[in-house]
Amino acid sequence: MYYRQPIRSSDGNRFRLTVIGEGEVAATPDIVQVTLGVRTEREHPNEAIQENARIANNIIQNLENLGISRERIETRTYNVRPIYDFIEGKSILRGYEVEHLFDITITDINQVGEVLSTSAEAGANVIQGLQFKLSNPQEYYLQALSIAVQSGTKKANHIAEQMGVTLLQPPITITEISDEPVSVYQPEGMVLAATYPASPPITTQDVVIRAKVSVVYSYS
Repeated sequence: MYYRQPIRSSDGNRFRLTVIGEGEVAATPDIVQVTLGVRTEREHPNEAIQENARIANNIIQNLENLGISRERIETRTYNVRPIYDFIEGKSILRGYEVEHLFDITITDINQVGEVLSTSAEAGANVIQGLQFKLSNPQEYYLQALSIAVQSGTKKANHIAEQMGVTLLQPPITITEISDEPVSVYQPEGMVLAATYPASPPITTQDVVIRAKVSVVYSYS
């Protein structure tokens, strides 16, 4: 329970009470964003680029065959960098590495395992993120906000009852406290194997949306 010491207002007859109301809503995610792609290494840069492009195109084609449109497959990063071996204090150029990662938006939670398996079959060998999100977080946030207001009102009434004072309606102010973003469920880090014997089972967890308000009452 949070409240401040009573502050005498300018009229000299009333005091103020400030409470913090908190609300929380759990919702089942309906969108998954997967970051995956391919990393290739070859002696010459052109060979690495060409091989990487071939695999990347295969990944995209396999995803489209699953019904994932191009609009939901976006390049996240594309890097070409030299690779060195350090031998006896000297840097020896070993070859070149090309990495192409995609952000893939999946609107069917049940399709996540199949997306991972199909991408691996196409040659994907990197996965850096798997995030479960909500398509309409604002709707749930407003629900949490309503609960927060109710919580603040309940706290204020309880404190007033314990103090033997009367709250004056309506509250002087109700202020939203926006210090906590919508939670996103993200599993522990994963490494994508070269191949999957079957689609890996992917389980979800509720996304938690929280809201806070500061409510100020006068009492006498």
